[in-house]
Parts: sequence; structure tokens; C-alpha cells
Amino acid sequence: MEKYQYLRRHVKGVHVEKWTIDNIRDGLEYFKELNGRYPGSREVDSFEYLPTRKMIERNFGGLEKLKSSLGYVDTNFGKGKFRSEIAFKVNKRGRDTEIQLQKLLVNKFGEVFVHTEKIFDNTKNRVDFYIYAPKGNFGVDVFCTETMHNLQGNINVKLNKYSDFKEKMYFVVAGGCISQEDLDNYLLSKIRHLPANSEIVTFEKFAKSIRYMAAFTSSFNDSNTGETS
Repeated sequence: MEKYQYLRRHVKGVHVEKWTIDNIRDGLEYFKELNGRYPGSREVDSFEYLPTRKMIERNFGGLEKLKSSLGYVDTNFGKGKFRSEIAFKVNKRGRDTEIQLQKLLVNKFGEVFVHTEKIFDNTKNRVDFYIYAPKGNFGVDVFCTETMHNLQGNINVKLNKYSDFKEKMYFVVAGGCISQEDLDNYLLSKIRHLPANSEIVTFEKFAKSIRYMAAFTSSFNDSNTGETS
């Protein structure tokens, strides 16, 4: 890549020559080009064009110290205005995603069959969406996240919240930063297994998976009204 002459790819388990500050600078800049910002410390390990956090800590005194030496200012995303800006963006994106998903569900199943913020236990826990479907009722919890670390924290909280939810539950991950392959690999390595009634899917996979259920609903409704599809 001519734009990043010192860009180096990190391959796990393969020994490479010592990383230089030029390698890391190009890796940081490439991450910013892809994501619109520099990485947080936990994102470094998952980005294949940067060394591990341990290596940066050992050789450069940590990511924030390295960024400072490179002349990057206000790059600590866990503090101050960056934390507030990220929280605002995540909350807005989460709300936009909920609206988008609600429209999709209503379009596929019909407004009367889609309930939002439905209480499902005696603690007044609510599920984002509860859908009445002929093939089986199910719940949907949708959330946005950008990193696998945040995903793990979200899922652990949600498993506790929905421990008494008996019907099918879909945890829908939106945001576009995590692929279905990432989710599948996460499940393979997860110590605390998901309940048998639960799935973790991307927004895109969920949208595809409800097509069959929606078609089934349409046929069911048509047969009850004497119409043919």
C-alpha cells in the first residue's frame, strides 16, 4: 500500500521482526481511515495491522504514551469529551436501529403482532420487541457495539436479565463493526454457554432469517381470512 509504506500485518503465532514506531504510526493511521478515529487500547489486539497491547506497553510505555509521543492529542476515548461524544453517538445509533428494526418487524409480521417494551417477568424486566408468530412467539433484544470486549459485557448482562425468558430470544448486534463470523467464533470460545432458546446474530442475518417466518405468518393470516397468497 503506497499510502502506508511501513504498514505491517500482525499474524498471530508468527514471529516477525521488531515493530518500529513507523509501523505503528501507519497502523494507527490506517485504523483511523477505516473507522474515523484512532483505536482504543482494547481494539489494538483485534486489529491485524498493529502489534499487541503488551508489546506496546513493554516497548513504548503504553498506547496513550505512544500516541502522545506521536503528537496525537486528546486520544483517550475513556475520558472527557470523547467519552461523552461516544456515548451520545452510541445512544443515538441504538435508537435509530430500534426504529429501523421496529419498521422491519411491523412490515413483516403486522403491527398488531409486534409489541415493544413488553414486561415478561415479575421483576418488570422488558424485552425490546415481543413478536406473536404462528410458528412460535419470540423476543428480540437489539443493541449496538463496536468491540468484542463491549459485546462480551453486554451479553453477560443480558443473560442475567433474560434468565427467566422461556421463548425464543434473539440478541441482535447492530453497528456493522462485528461480523457474524466474529459472533460465531465468540460463541465457540465462550465459557458461559447461551441458553438453548437464544441466538446472537447480526442485524443483517436477523433481517434475512425472519423472511421465512414472515412468509409463514402471511400464509397463516391468508388462510384464516379465506384468501389465497
